[in-house]
Amino acid sequence: MEVRSSADIMEDSGLNPLLNEMNIGRPFHNKDYGNGDVALFFVVNCLPFEAKLRYHFGKKEKALYWDILLDYKEVKAATMERKKAILAESIINSFDILDKYKKLNLDKQKLQQEAKEYFKELNWI
Repeated sequence: MEVRSSADIMEDSGLNPLLNEMNIGRPFHNKDYGNGDVALFFVVNCLPFEAKLRYHFGKKEKALYWDILLDYKEVKAATMERKKAILAESIINSFDILDKYKKLNLDKQKLQQEAKEYFKELNWI
């Protein structure tokens, strides 16, 4: 399965090194989660203003897109260890978006478990 991420963050949030270190597609590559035709893309947002959660399924691309919204003040003030945990937990929990897209027939629990194991390997959680 293809899982990709991008980011819209403030430089001073301290997330850039973590996002560069993270290869989120790795734990999901060549694995089956119920519907191999669907790709997953999320955007990590950490901005000093309130953003609206966006998500949609692109039928043409067969891809589900969604945002992960992080609290800028909390992340900026956090230690690097805490930033890792915030980012990892937010990504793991973000797969809950699949509850809104049950027709895609994706195994949310398996995706979350793979993500959790990956972040444990990185020592982020």
